[in-house]
Amino acid sequence: MATAYLSLFMVSADNSIINTAVPRISASLEAGTPAVQFAIDAYMLVFASSLIIAGGAVNRMGARRSYAVGVLVFTAASLLGAFAPSVPALVLSRAGMGIGAAFIVPSIFGLFAAELTESGRRRVLALWPAVVGLGVAIGPVLGGLLLTRFWYGSIFLINVPVGVIALIGAATLIQRRDPVPTTGRPDVIGAVLLLIGVGVFASAIIFAVDDRLPGWLRIGLGAVGLLALTGYTVHERRTERPLFDLGYFRVRKFTGAVVAMSGLFFALFGTVFLAGQFTQYGRGWSPLLAGAGLLPLAVGLTAASLTCAALTARAGAKAVVATGLGLGALGCALCAMATADLRYPLLAAGLLCCGLGMGSSVGPALTLIVTSLRPDDAGVGSSVNAMFQQICGAGGVAVMGLVFSAGYGAQIASVPGLPAAATSVNEGYDLLAHGSRQAAAWFADGLSSGLLAAWITGAAVAAVAALTVLVILPATPTSTSVTPRSRKVNA
Repeated sequence: MATAYLSLFMVSADNSIINTAVPRISASLEAGTPAVQFAIDAYMLVFASSLIIAGGAVNRMGARRSYAVGVLVFTAASLLGAFAPSVPALVLSRAGMGIGAAFIVPSIFGLFAAELTESGRRRVLALWPAVVGLGVAIGPVLGGLLLTRFWYGSIFLINVPVGVIALIGAATLIQRRDPVPTTGRPDVIGAVLLLIGVGVFASAIIFAVDDRLPGWLRIGLGAVGLLALTGYTVHERRTERPLFDLGYFRVRKFTGAVVAMSGLFFALFGTVFLAGQFTQYGRGWSPLLAGAGLLPLAVGLTAASLTCAALTARAGAKAVVATGLGLGALGCALCAMATADLRYPLLAAGLLCCGLGMGSSVGPALTLIVTSLRPDDAGVGSSVNAMFQQICGAGGVAVMGLVFSAGYGAQIASVPGLPAAATSVNEGYDLLAHGSRQAAAWFADGLSSGLLAAWITGAAVAAVAALTVLVILPATPTSTSVTPRSRKVNA
């Protein structure tokens, strides 16, 4: 299982490691920042939109084989990205990494479901949040260290030896099992509707704060995505061979766990994004130092992950998951309090609290999801959870980023005589932060206002998710998996 978690760390780190390399990539490929940003977003877009389709393939191919395919695709795409001669080649490589990641994540769930007992799954899944969180938090630090000595392609090339180790582990350490026999053709219509719906809707979320796109286009993307997802839902309820049985959402422990994971990833991704704005714009730190500033989050994740299995056994999954969400809300509130004077110690306390909350609750939530599913649905069912994580993570960055930008802009606009360009955080930093003492004070006030409103938003979302979990999750969920059909599932 160490091999599986090594590849999971690789997938998680790739979400954040590239952010430190944007200036270097722009200079090397002679491309503008928007083009490079699209290459960054291509990974998450393809990852999120391909997850359920890949999960269905996992069920048909078997977890061991699909895991090897995912690692091979991810490694090959990373090698292409390391030596990409142009932005289109970089976008292609990032999309390939997204496809590989979409196979890796549900395959790991399938391996855990097939290889471990329930108690073993509980112990192993407890480490999941630590691995994911370490990847997200350490990615910027690792990227900064590599870029101080090597070219930008090194942040992709480092995936190659990791992928080789994972492939060797898959061939030698993972037991060969035949996939569960399936009959009938795959649900092509459902797959197409889902691919369009998730891809377009995720695009609308990612580009929600991008002022380069007209507002009507951003709203239109969201509408088209929702329409396709609605069509997918209607189709899946009518077809005899659904891509994913929507009846699982009538199982309270499955739905409650998905809600918990969605709320956690919304707050986590949004907080990681805002912490970078806090340290780089508010404290003037370099990208490398700003990445190191996220280490309290990683410490909290690791510490809580190592103890959550024992805590869950004593207090129950419902109490631990809800408490973890409450800690996430408290962490966002502490980060909001840190914006008053833009001091790092209180921010570090908030990050630590967020890490403790996520580390304590993701493991039990994942266990609830895995034990809710039939073994032959483990791949696609876990893909649904991972899809919600990616979309809600992107939503956390988009929504909290939008609130941050709006709060900053409103505060700066209230100061008479400032140029209109100063209402943008990037340009305001160049125009005001290094100017007179008064101009720097105006910029700091705007930054504080935006960060305060954004972290309050994150705290509210985590708190609502905690209350929802308390209502939805049963007090003593059963440990056996259900065998649903959309019209036959018992909650």
